[in-house]
Amino acid sequence: MMSWSLLLWALGAVALSAALMKHWAPTPTMDPSTAACFANDYYEARALFRARAAAADAELYTLPLPGANAELTIDVAVLRGADPTALLVHLSGTHGVEGFAGSAIQAKLLGDASTSLTSGPTVVFVHAVNPFGFAKLRRVNEANVDLNRNYLTPEAFAAKRASDPNAVGYTSLSPALNPRHAAHWADTSFLPALLTHALRHGFESVKRAIVSGTYHEPQGIFFGGHELQASHRLLTAFFQSHFTNVSRIAMLDVHTGLGPRGYDTVQVTSPSLTVTPAMLKTLFPDHDAISDSNADATALSGYGDAGGFAVDGYLSLFAEAPVRLGVTQEFGTKNMIDVLLSLRQENAATHHAPETRLEAANALRNAFYVHWDGAWKSAVLHRGVTLFHQLRTKLSDV
Repeated sequence: MMSWSLLLWALGAVALSAALMKHWAPTPTMDPSTAACFANDYYEARALFRARAAAADAELYTLPLPGANAELTIDVAVLRGADPTALLVHLSGTHGVEGFAGSAIQAKLLGDASTSLTSGPTVVFVHAVNPFGFAKLRRVNEANVDLNRNYLTPEAFAAKRASDPNAVGYTSLSPALNPRHAAHWADTSFLPALLTHALRHGFESVKRAIVSGTYHEPQGIFFGGHELQASHRLLTAFFQSHFTNVSRIAMLDVHTGLGPRGYDTVQVTSPSLTVTPAMLKTLFPDHDAISDSNADATALSGYGDAGGFAVDGYLSLFAEAPVRLGVTQEFGTKNMIDVLLSLRQENAATHHAPETRLEAANALRNAFYVHWDGAWKSAVLHRGVTLFHQLRTKLSDV
């Protein structure tokens, strides 16, 4: 366990980093074709996706959110492959504001589609699983729900609601995570609360308590909801109506935030296969991928008590397929405390201090999208495209 003095020093250092980060804006140059894949906002990203999908002769489907948010759409591009029984689905924007990276990868892949996607599985690009969060610079959707904690059955929702809300410590940390006022990194309730919890239960317990989420606090960060949300209902209906007789399917969901900056942590899960080191090496020979069994001490550790992940939910729609793979690709941006501070600030602003919302939303975007850093953008595009093609070409070998 981390010593008291070291932990105190670490928390103080990241707090200072959070205060100073907004003034640091390196702008290394990048290739124009790389820059052209990255958008400034959801609407620009959607227009680029649609244009490149049309140029690639993809089947393009538009799924509007219901009600007052009908202008916001999930867009789906389908490129039929030589093997109709194999399906590769690429998801962007499950966490809304994180969508800039995944959208850029999709733009690059669609731009190259005429030469690189003419064989193999049918490819499905889902742009902006959470269009509300992407457009409004929120990680959650129009109901404050984290869509990556929300794909559950009615029975699973009921079980979550009936469970102890503080089973892994979320309730204990909630006053610090979800203040009822404008939040700031120097709030006396925040870092001391995290430090106290870490000293009592271990540093990893803080992350575990937070990322496991809540099904009891509708205005809290990482709220999983009480029912399946509109985005998931729309995509569930789409998959069920458009794809049958699938024997091999892989879901690749792109996220940003955790891990070393510009480096992607890759996690592979499967409800139908045992994910072995040999399988991971076959899929991604040049990358250290992980499975649930070896996730400790990585950017994706601490998620053992979390559920409702989008890839798991969509894979459940293909229960008869003998090969089902869920792949999460997470690109690091800033340190974990910086990211958490931004989440806390934006959530508090939305619910309790709307006059601070614009500043908080921009800070949240900066936590998940390092838009000023050409090296980060280049790394995201290179690794995103590389991983996609590795999965596409190796899916038949699993």
